[in-house]
Amino acid sequence: MRGSGAVQLQLLLLLAFWSPAVAQTSETSIPSENISEKTTEISTPTTLEFSSTAGPSSIMETFGEAETLPSLNDKIIIQGFPKVTQTKSITLESPAELELMCSLVISDSTNTTKMETVWNSGNATFNPETIRRNETHSKWCTRYTIKVRSEDQMGNYTCVYKTTPEIKATFLLQVPQVHVKSKHIISYVGDTVVFTCEVGNGTTHFNPSFWIWYSNNGSGEVVINSTLMPEKYSFIQTHANTTKLKIFDTSELDTSSYWCKAVFLLGESKGEVSLKVLTYLTPLKPFLVIAAEVIILVALIFIYEVFSKKKEANTEVEKEFEQIETLKSEDSNGMENSTTRHRNV
Repeated sequence: MRGSGAVQLQLLLLLAFWSPAVAQTSETSIPSENISEKTTEISTPTTLEFSSTAGPSSIMETFGEAETLPSLNDKIIIQGFPKVTQTKSITLESPAELELMCSLVISDSTNTTKMETVWNSGNATFNPETIRRNETHSKWCTRYTIKVRSEDQMGNYTCVYKTTPEIKATFLLQVPQVHVKSKHIISYVGDTVVFTCEVGNGTTHFNPSFWIWYSNNGSGEVVINSTLMPEKYSFIQTHANTTKLKIFDTSELDTSSYWCKAVFLLGESKGEVSLKVLTYLTPLKPFLVIAAEVIILVALIFIYEVFSKKKEANTEVEKEFEQIETLKSEDSNGMENSTTRHRNV
């Protein structure tokens, strides 16, 4: 009994010693697993996604003011002193940080060492500065940097040199322009026509956010929806920079002006196509007019001939009547002379 009691006492002491260690081990293992999970969540990259049809405001809200804009620069070199106003177009497809520079080339004989300049945009005047010749004493350069983020920042930016007269150079900021393949199309009733618009050229392509087609028949703009009228209209877009509108079974009611509009983050541009739908009788109209003129002319000639012949006949009858009257008159005169002679004898 004593032996069994000692064994039980040892087992109890062993269990009492082992239980806190197990509890401590289990408590410390739980936080370590949580830390591992949190680390994994933080290291996972976040991807911002937005559709191509999102407007400029939504995209600006997504990226915020901290967005890093691509840097672009352009310049106008003004040769001569003075020089007439120069203009240069700059195409912007998306927001960018743009540095504009005007460089006025001067001759060594010009004694001016400094010059006042300002920049204009619309009715606003900004960035006035006093500039000096460059290191080679051959140019006056003035710069202006703008972060173009919205459509209202597009337009004209003009550098003005305060000379007499003033010298100006203008940068025209614009979105890519739409080019129409055929501006005037003539079709016949029942035909199918295709209009094609694109932005860019053979070497440079611009991708608008989306395209819009609409027509104007004089009563206002009507947006074309191929989903509502699939039997009449169809959109074809093989590339982002190109759009095509197909019109089936044309009628005279389809005669109108059509516009393709390319929408960009910084604005929109559009191109116009005019459609004239003719009936198959239309080409015959000139022939019918000519035929009618010929018929009228022949009729007039015929009437003239009839009238002329009738007049000639009347003239002959009158002549015959006059001849008869003349003969009668002569006969009467002969008889009177004969009677007179007999009486004298």
